[in-house]
Amino acid sequence: MGTVLEGAGAQVDIIQVGRGRADPSPERYDAVVVAGSLHGGRYQRALHRWVRRHAAALNEQPTAMISVCLGILQKDPKVWVDLDAKINLFLKETGWQSSVVKIVAGALLYTHYGWLKRWIMHRITRKAGVETDPTLDYIYTDWDDLRLFAEGFLRRPAVRAATMASSNGAGSKRTGSVQGSPVSRLAASQAARAAASSRS
Repeated sequence: MGTVLEGAGAQVDIIQVGRGRADPSPERYDAVVVAGSLHGGRYQRALHRWVRRHAAALNEQPTAMISVCLGILQKDPKVWVDLDAKINLFLKETGWQSSVVKIVAGALLYTHYGWLKRWIMHRITRKAGVETDPTLDYIYTDWDDLRLFAEGFLRRPAVRAATMASSNGAGSKRTGSVQGSPVSRLAASQAARAAASSRS
């Protein structure tokens, strides 16, 4: 996501919460994008804690949530209803009111998993009607769609207003990208950056 935002013209910091002492303050940024993936029906604990701790600041800024879930590969409407419920629960538990939410499929990184997770993920994809080889990695993110989302987010009036205000003030702020999942880290590593949970 960081690469996509940079490609759309934003200055981006990518931070992975839960690694070391990473606890970026949202106030340092004009906008924040928070990315996390669902595992066992929950988002990463470190991401949950970070968003809850900074919810008040996040609610004062333009924000976006990127929810990564392979379940969207299924064409079953019940899956989407369930995913919406999980996103709403995360937002309710953390007290954050994201300006916009985007759901992406992410990646299936079999070669990075232990045998149990590899077996579970292979079973999930078969249930979704997607045949995969558990000795290979798969990327399902639609990067063109994500690029359009990032460009649209940066064009939102609140984001543009925040950027204009900071550039007329004490110095331009940056767009933060906070990530909390291995899939998010994959996107960050493709940008040759440290991956992180952030907001845009």
